[in-house]
Amino acid sequence: MRISFQLILSSILIIFTTHLAAKEPLPTVHVTVISSGTVNWELQHLKNMQLDHSNGFNLVIDPVASLSAARIAITSGNADFIVSDWLWVTERNMKGANLRFIPFSQQIGSIIAAKDSKMLNFSDLKGKRVGIAGGPLNKGWVLLRAAAKKEGIDLQNDVKIQFGAPPLLNQALRSGQLDMLATFWHYGARLEAEGYSKLYSLKDVMKGLGLTSDIPMLGYLFNQSFEDQHPTLVAGFYRAVKQAKAQLAIDDEAWTALRPLMKVENDAIYQGLVAGYRAGIPSDITQEQIEDAVNFYQMIDELKPYPSGTQLNPELFYKGL
Repeated sequence: MRISFQLILSSILIIFTTHLAAKEPLPTVHVTVISSGTVNWELQHLKNMQLDHSNGFNLVIDPVASLSAARIAITSGNADFIVSDWLWVTERNMKGANLRFIPFSQQIGSIIAAKDSKMLNFSDLKGKRVGIAGGPLNKGWVLLRAAAKKEGIDLQNDVKIQFGAPPLLNQALRSGQLDMLATFWHYGARLEAEGYSKLYSLKDVMKGLGLTSDIPMLGYLFNQSFEDQHPTLVAGFYRAVKQAKAQLAIDDEAWTALRPLMKVENDAIYQGLVAGYRAGIPSDITQEQIEDAVNFYQMIDELKPYPSGTQLNPELFYKGL
């Protein structure tokens, strides 16, 4: 009787404890993203498959209108993660921030020519009208200026620059107001589907500047203080995004569910965007890639009008589990 009573009591305690655990809410992770960006596709799939819950957190996607707004969110402590490039991260960390980087994509952008363009190299840009998606701190502008400087061209003084939102610049190219456009890769893919020519990818520009490896430029950024306080959340988020990428790499049905979010006008654009996302899926960062990034940042810094003389900190890159 005593043994039976103890077994019953133990069973009741187990059931009660399990019930309490089931009722306990998961910690929330906020990711601030541009409302029209490709990050939304990955994060929405993550939500659709409940990869956040299976990795111990509840994902909240906070949309904003621009990359600048996302960057303000992470630096002001109003976001747990955003997506940006490690060139910008390094600049911020040199000013006192302590941001870390989880790879998101190897895709970074495209340089698209007007349909009647005869441009072959950067020296052909003198006096031309060039659109730059984002603002003067955007990676496309930084890389383009550095590449042109190697050919003796000062884009800031030798061309007519127009900064703006990618959809507006796409329209400006269509209407003949621009001779060339440096834009985010998925907006470039839309133009290519319409018959525009891609002169370069920004990845090609980076190779020309001396980056020898395929280290991803874009990544999820988070504050070191967030990991110090919640290491299991950062690890769980890292696992979840890797699982989402692995599924999106092979699962066509998953993309069918995401198609309304992509706002594509036709099948050619849809297929181009899916292929572009898959081509950009990064592998885990290697030590060789980190060393390459350190050397590359030094080269970019030396091409600035006022070099800082500082170096990229290899600890920037989150090495996973």
